[in-house]
Amino acid sequence: MAERNKGMVYCIKCKHGSFMQWFNNPIICQCAVYHEKFVAESKRLCEEYRPRTDTNIEVTHYDHY
Repeated sequence: MAERNKGMVYCIKCKHGSFMQWFNNPIICQCAVYHEKFVAESKRLCEEYRPRTDTNIEVTHYDHY
């Protein structure tokens, strides 16, 4: 079993996230584990964090709410 993360992490670096952005607002992470949205580039405590294996992060951009 993988070791649990105990430090501060960024959702943008996690493999469980899908990312979206409206206009020039911060990037939002839709977490597949918690089924919640978080600001992707702010630090948070997360035991389910797993680092991304790819370096290309796809962000879906929206021009309306």
